Amino acid sequence: MTTWLALLTVLVAVVSVTAATLVVARRRRVPRPMTRQQRLAAAAKATRELRRSAPRRRRGSGVGPTGVPDRHSAAIAENATYGDAAGFGGSGGAS
Repeated sequence: MTTWLALLTVLVAVVSVTAATLVVARRRRVPRPMTRQQRLAAAAKATRELRRSAPRRRRGSGVGPTGVPDRHSAAIAENATYGDAAGFGGSGGAS
């Protein structure tokens, strides 16, 4: 019985040392210098990802915003509301 216990202890120790060595080696791994071709490939991949994540124009699907929102109509309505409240026009003024 003690032989099995000794073998199990040795096996656990070997597995622990191996795992610790792999963890330390992974943390200390120095990245190799990239070649020009690898840098260009990485840049192209990043560009594709940016383009895919960017909002797309409406392509006739009937879903999504259509261009720039109309800010002027809201400003005109707001100014008309404030003008009416101040008594400078509209239906509530004196004739």
